[in-house]
Amino acid sequence: MLVECPPLLELRWPVRYALNRLRPLVAMVLSCAIALAASTAGAQSPHVTSSISVQETLTNNVNLTSSEAAQSDLVSQITPALTINERSARSRLSGTVSLPIVLYARTGAENNNVYVDANATGTVEAIENFFFVDGNINVSQQYFTPFGAQPQGLTNATNNRYTTGSYSVSPYIQGGARGDVQYSVRDDNIWSTLNGTPFSLNNAYVNALTATLGRQSQYVGWLTEYDRSQVRFNTQPPLLSQLGRLSLFHSPDPQLRVSVDVGYEENDYTFSHSRDTIYGVGGTWRPTPRTNVDAHWEHRFFGSSYLFNFSNNTRVTTWTLGASRNITSYPQQVAALPGGFDVQALLNQLFLSTIPDPIERQNFVNQYILQNGIPTNLANPVYLYTQQITLVEQANASIGLLGARNSVVFSAFYLKQTPITAAGTPLPGIVNPGGNSTQEGVGVVWTHNLSPNLSLSMSGNAFRTVSNVAQNDPGFSAPTRQGYITATLTTPLSAYTQINGGVRYQVLREDPTFGSGYTEAAVFIGLTHQFH
Repeated sequence: MLVECPPLLELRWPVRYALNRLRPLVAMVLSCAIALAASTAGAQSPHVTSSISVQETLTNNVNLTSSEAAQSDLVSQITPALTINERSARSRLSGTVSLPIVLYARTGAENNNVYVDANATGTVEAIENFFFVDGNINVSQQYFTPFGAQPQGLTNATNNRYTTGSYSVSPYIQGGARGDVQYSVRDDNIWSTLNGTPFSLNNAYVNALTATLGRQSQYVGWLTEYDRSQVRFNTQPPLLSQLGRLSLFHSPDPQLRVSVDVGYEENDYTFSHSRDTIYGVGGTWRPTPRTNVDAHWEHRFFGSSYLFNFSNNTRVTTWTLGASRNITSYPQQVAALPGGFDVQALLNQLFLSTIPDPIERQNFVNQYILQNGIPTNLANPVYLYTQQITLVEQANASIGLLGARNSVVFSAFYLKQTPITAAGTPLPGIVNPGGNSTQEGVGVVWTHNLSPNLSLSMSGNAFRTVSNVAQNDPGFSAPTRQGYITATLTTPLSAYTQINGGVRYQVLREDPTFGSGYTEAAVFIGLTHQFH
């Protein structure tokens, strides 16, 4: 059976759509570029690389529907991308911008789309050693609910996918005074946008002011902090939190520091208001330059707040373990994306000892991922949209192993999200339908060099999502289990051109009472070229 390609006129709308989506992004990038150009006059040239990839995918279930309604399609994805790593005496700019264009041979009228993915961070030292400005742009594709489809990549069409954008500007000052006293004042401004959601949702703005004053000597120290956070959605009063804290530190030896703190907080949310005393203890241990342990516990209005991080790096391994319990808001979560585990970051740690220069190491990691067909993220949790403050409990672990012919990256996560009032109690499901849930997931990537010019990469993710409310209560969603496995062969055609091909299988299972789930199988072939 012949498959008709979309007429040229039908392909014009994705271009117009992309331009409309890119206008605010382009404006901000140009503003940053002008500022950086002024501040880096006479400095080294920026490190800029560009690439383009083309992938053809034949799938037997393009819309991820039940087997009775499954529809096959041939999907073309064209992705131009730009990577920049600039560093000078007074400025830094790094990040990536890509524009995936996805075209469908049979279902183009309903599925053709142009996406925007961007993650760029910059810093300008406006006044030497005193006044700085940080900026960040993060535009990515997210999933509306963890109970819905979370397909690998962009070739499958799903109403559960939408585009979220986060734009932040953070001016701050820092410096020192007599007696080793250090001070800082930082003002974070975060704007978040949502496009393509199942129904209309409000954009948001966050203003977070942080001021610190403290002294750290060889054995003892102190720190005073003031935090004021205001989260504002378009259609409701702002959610306000204020916190003051005094911390005392003691370092019995250079590798260990312990602390105690006491303070007071006030929270004013939509449905309630609270004031409470806070207190806590913590510690930091650095037994070796490659091993770090941080732990902190504190009493807050919602109960226990804690943070634990462990990391250990060797020449061929990297290990991380983390856990936390604290409050946040949706725009603040979006500003910290990408969620889940960044494979690039893990590989960056693996090559830390062999490639000390950060720009050279990042370029090597990018090339390593490209040559071996490695996915850039594993086991991503879904952050739920809610116009309330959310209590987040999470734990994660990752392991990276690097050998002569094999590399393995493993990750696992646990995430529980509960929208709460200022009294620390969960909001009823009728206020936040589906907003109270627990997610668990694991992911693994194994790469094997079959020969100097041929590598095999196999990756798999598995997710499980359950509702934390009773089945008969408002806001309940049926539990789901889903995952995918992919096998990819990659070989170079030249120093900067790679070709790859492979197969994948995806599945989603849910309670038969509420739905039937889906399965999908696909084959793909692609080509990527880096311009130099």
